[in-house]
Amino acid sequence: MKKTWILLIVIFLYNCQAEKKKSTVLDRNTYKKVLKELILTNVVKQQLEKEDTTAQYLLYLVYKKYHIDSLKLKESTDYYSNHPEILAEIYKEIYEDLKQKSDSLQKLSPPKKPKTDKINISKKALKQSKK
Repeated sequence: MKKTWILLIVIFLYNCQAEKKKSTVLDRNTYKKVLKELILTNVVKQQLEKEDTTAQYLLYLVYKKYHIDSLKLKESTDYYSNHPEILAEIYKEIYEDLKQKSDSLQKLSPPKKPKTDKINISKKALKQSKK
């Protein structure tokens, strides 16, 4: 009877560990969102041109937003690295999302005025300035 209880406890603990192991990998959509925000965070970090606490804080905010930690991100990255076809699709979708946002931002920016050295003054304004 004692051996049966020990066996049941071992099976229970093993199942708990298996359930815990399954839940450590982020689902595809969440991983895509996290990866996209990490890419944008790295862009901001490069723009700062130095190691700054702002970049570390942005990373902290990404972790907090998705309720993850560095270990969960590493395990998810390891998982998707072992499935390169899924990872390639994720990167393709991220690229398309960022390209679409970039294109929409370029449409919002004012058009650049051509640089000319000439000053256009109407004849009427020229006559008035001579008076």
